[in-house]
Amino acid sequence: MPQYAVIDVETTHGDPRQGSIIEVGVLCHDGMRDTHAWSSLVRPSTPIPGFIRRLTGIGPSDVADAPRFSEVVAGLQRSTKDHIVVAHNVRYDMTALEHEFARTGLVFHRETLCTEQLSRELVPHLSHYNLGSLCRYFGIPFHGRHRALNDARATLALHQRLMGEFGEERLLERTRLWPWQARA
Repeated sequence: MPQYAVIDVETTHGDPRQGSIIEVGVLCHDGMRDTHAWSSLVRPSTPIPGFIRRLTGIGPSDVADAPRFSEVVAGLQRSTKDHIVVAHNVRYDMTALEHEFARTGLVFHRETLCTEQLSRELVPHLSHYNLGSLCRYFGIPFHGRHRALNDARATLALHQRLMGEFGEERLLERTRLWPWQARA
């Protein structure tokens, strides 16, 4: 049975290549139940712009005593080892993580699933595919948006809903190794 690590990151910039992670959340799931939840604020290497402070509620004083990414990387590696990483817009989260890992001299390769891409393919008639819109469509409660663990919980609920409606095998056919490469 596959193990899933649902991930969400909050960053200082809309471009994950330019920003720094300010919060990371991981919710591990074995297909039936949560097995581990982990989150941490992260002291960024760049200032937190006002737009991001308003969006996330995370400000400089919140991260002043938070660990640097290099101090949380080991926990992140342990939490996701041998798991399929699930994220809503996995390209964003994995790009941000890839850049932060690279700054520590490490790489982050994982099998991934994207709930946004899955939703676009499996429920093609919708006009919006952001996490909030999909949660509304499927009747999934979603509170505390733009906080990493809350977003991970909503993403997990969406992933479970998609598995229930379309089958786990169908979703697993769409896993891709990050960094993404063409499949042979």
